[in-house]
Amino acid sequence: ILIKKDDGINYKLYKIKKGRLYTDRINDTAIIFNKKIVEGPSFQFRIANSQVINSRVEENIVFKKGTPRIKKKLKGKVLSLLTGGGGNNNYWHWLFDVLPRIALCNEIINKDKIDFFLLPSNKRRFQKETLELLYINENKQISSEIFRHIICDKLFVTAHPVLRSSDATKDIQNIPKWISNWLKETFLAKKSKILLKKVYIDRSDSTSNVKHLRTIKNDEEVKQYLSSEGFEIIKLSEYSFEDQVSIFNTAETIIGLHGAGFANIVFSKPNTKIIELKIKSHIGKEIENLAISNDLSYRALKFDLVGEESTNQFGHINVSINELKKIIN
Repeated sequence: ILIKKDDGINYKLYKIKKGRLYTDRINDTAIIFNKKIVEGPSFQFRIANSQVINSRVEENIVFKKGTPRIKKKLKGKVLSLLTGGGGNNNYWHWLFDVLPRIALCNEIINKDKIDFFLLPSNKRRFQKETLELLYINENKQISSEIFRHIICDKLFVTAHPVLRSSDATKDIQNIPKWISNWLKETFLAKKSKILLKKVYIDRSDSTSNVKHLRTIKNDEEVKQYLSSEGFEIIKLSEYSFEDQVSIFNTAETIIGLHGAGFANIVFSKPNTKIIELKIKSHIGKEIENLAISNDLSYRALKFDLVGEESTNQFGHINVSINELKKIIN
């Protein structure tokens, strides 16, 4: 079934009777009908030259390993929201890759008529809270952690909301405008009343920081300076989803190290100042392009790597307080 969006982008919604699904939860998901893979909604992500590529369906894992999991039978209609490993825990992919599938499906069949939503996971706080705000009851939520091989009366699967080619690394840098609009329309009305004008995103609790993949070496110095300039130092994990929506919607200036939390700028008002701190070798423009698409004022401060080599977005930097002063003033 064809779905046309205002951006001029067309999507497909696949409705498969007695549809079967198998996933490894990270790289591969196979949609199966009559013992054959349905090419369109199936995916098989591979790394090639540091790029994530959706490879040929012939490379799907089921051709090599079969479906070595007990098949669980589900009665009724199932909507798959699986999108690869990024959807399991990452906030950016959850907002832009997972939830918009509900919007796409809802254009053809009311989500209230879906019996089960097959999710990458539903353990994290932001996953629970966004699903609750979308009125998706817990008894309709099933996780791929348990349901890795299913068959159901009717399986619904949408095309990927962001990917328009086989190059996932390239496409993720350009979030379709309709997704930003849908997120605003869906969640802005449900924001809390928390008000912060100047915000610094403290990433010391993030997975990439804890694993020492991406850090600011002089983070305490940065925090001390920004606090003296009236910035609130916040850890997004300490706030509810509604609070995060409100913070980004009311803030006039937002500063932070490159990371998934910047997905929240879709909720910011036009001309909000966004300052991204990043390593010079990181060529990705996902946050910059998202800011431009949402009419925000974006600047990047780029710094040389400190110590070990990086792989594109990962690495450690020292932030120049002088450069920070210039861009703020």
